[in-house]
This record gives sequence, C-alpha cells and structure tokens, in this order.
Amino acid sequence: MRVADITVEQLPALAGLYETLSRLPQDTAHMAAVFSRMDASPDYHLLGAVSGEGELVGALMGVVCLDVVGPCRPFMVVENVIVAARHRRRGVGRRLLAEIERRARARDCFYLMLVSGPGREDAQAFYTAQGYFKSAGFKKRL
Repeated sequence: MRVADITVEQLPALAGLYETLSRLPQDTAHMAAVFSRMDASPDYHLLGAVSGEGELVGALMGVVCLDVVGPCRPFMVVENVIVAARHRRRGVGRRLLAEIERRARARDCFYLMLVSGPGREDAQAFYTAQGYFKSAGFKKRL
C-alpha cells in the first residue's frame, strides 16, 4: 500500500468512499471543480491510500491554517478521514495519519486537530491510539 496525493483520475473512487462516510450522493463534476482549487493551494493536502492492486482504500484531507496567536505558528485541521470497511485494521488509517503528520511538521504546524462524531467509539479509540486526545469541540451546520 502507498499513500500519496489524490489525483483527478481518482475522484470517482474517492466519491464512492465518501458516499459511505456521508451517506450523501457525491457530485463528481463539482468535486472536480473544488479539487482543482484545492490542488492549486499548498495549504490543502488530499491524501489517498492505494492498495497493491491499485484500489483507493482510504483518504483524508488536511488543511494548513495560519494563526496570529503567540508565535504565529500554523496548525492543521484534518477532515474526511475514511478507510473502506474491508481494509480497516490493516494499517491504512495509521499510514494516512502518519503522512499528514509528516506534512504538518514540514510546514511547522503547532498541532493537528480533528473531530469525530458522537457514537463513533471505534474511530475515537483509533485516534487515541495514534496520539490524539479528547478535547471539547463544537460544530454548527450551516
């Protein structure tokens, strides 16, 4: 398995993964337009895990955010973490998080943060095992 930047050719497979995460249909044409903007920015990191057979089996997105507090070091928000159900507990998520952490360190990020929805105890146990700790977080859908 290898972890690398998602390519435009992988967007249909990525859409399939994200449909299982969000339970919403994905508009691949709109995804491609947004992907083009993300791909042009050094602050966006859309990573995919590809199996030895060439199948996209996991993905996540990291976004570097500038900060004006203290030493003004950036931080990274990690979102949309997904691993195909049949590939879980095989190191896919661990490899994705290790690569995004490597990139965050390369950008001198002070910390990474992510949120996990209520009721996702397996995912939360996984994040804890990767060195993340629980912190109060809030979301408001718009």
